[in-house]
Amino acid sequence: MGGQWEALKEELEQETKKLVKNCPDEIKRFHYGIISHSEAGKESLNQYFGHWVHTYGFYYIYSMTIPQSIRRLTLDPEMELVHGKKIFCDFFSIVPFMAEYAGQEMITKFSQKMIGVMDSIDTKEEFVELLDVFHTYFIRLYWWFHWYFPWGLGASSCQRLTREDIDEIVRLGKDL
Repeated sequence: MGGQWEALKEELEQETKKLVKNCPDEIKRFHYGIISHSEAGKESLNQYFGHWVHTYGFYYIYSMTIPQSIRRLTLDPEMELVHGKKIFCDFFSIVPFMAEYAGQEMITKFSQKMIGVMDSIDTKEEFVELLDVFHTYFIRLYWWFHWYFPWGLGASSCQRLTREDIDEIVRLGKDL
């Protein structure tokens, strides 16, 4: 049965190589504001920035923390392989929501494939090997999303206050 997870591992490695040089269209669409996959922004003064922020948060948490936590737990001598698999399936079963909410079909596709091959994994080492490749794939997607995130909005709208700014705000508020 091991062939299933090994085939998925190979597919993920190939897809990750493609992501090194090419940003997927589904991420570029956020950059250009082409949100045709959902109702994003239609009830929010026709803006999609909140949608973008939530998706960015999802990508950050799911690429930077969750796979590594599952890896550490799986390798813990007190944990059984079955528990690592269950934890993965629990966390990543919510990912298909992202296909509707954020148009992120690639991560949805591979999360579902990961869940689908769990029965073909027989050892913790196999599970961690596949998890690491999946994690690398997810990180590549995250970095493209990070690259296109509109950081300039923060530079124009969310500047840190200087000591002088604070003193001026306090002076202006004294008569209130």
